[in-house]
Amino acid sequence: MAQRARPQQQRAAQTRRALLDATVDLLALHGVERLTTTAIVRRAHVSPGTFYRYFVDRAAILAVLRDEAVRAIEDDLMVSVVAALDIDVDAAMRSIVVTLVDAFERHRAVILAMVSQLPAGHHANVLPEIEADLHQLASLLPRRHRPDLLPERLEAVVFLTMGVLVSTCLRIALQRPPEVDRDELVDLATAMLVAGLGPGR
Repeated sequence: MAQRARPQQQRAAQTRRALLDATVDLLALHGVERLTTTAIVRRAHVSPGTFYRYFVDRAAILAVLRDEAVRAIEDDLMVSVVAALDIDVDAAMRSIVVTLVDAFERHRAVILAMVSQLPAGHHANVLPEIEADLHQLASLLPRRHRPDLLPERLEAVVFLTMGVLVSTCLRIALQRPPEVDRDELVDLATAMLVAGLGPGR
């Protein structure tokens, strides 16, 4: 019985993944405004009934994709922050900026779908979990490079640095004008963030 259940579970997981991947493809092609369950099932080559076996509606599949994107971005950022502890502050901050911009670009279609559904659009805090869940981790970098900071000053630096880091990297990944060089923006963001860690600021 268990052996028969395993292939069924694998097929179910594959079908669910096909629906999720089809949704990402459609978001990348047409944006969230033209996303329908009909388009998703056509793209995934399944029946409408199959879609509703896994997801209640379009909002439900978008919520799953959002959670997946947040987890993946958090994982990337965690690895980058840990690696950044052993290098100088400029290189460390640049590495983190590049990691976040890359991650946001990889999940661009899903993030843009999220942005378009928020009342404040691009001005909203699109990914509050990334700031909240990694607050402790984020404090490692200023703690390492600014051991002289008092706890309340460290808290202020971490609070602002994470907010500026996430919003700046989102702007670079999602809103960069075509004529503006990506590396130049990464360098500018790095310089701003390093200045925020500097003494007497």
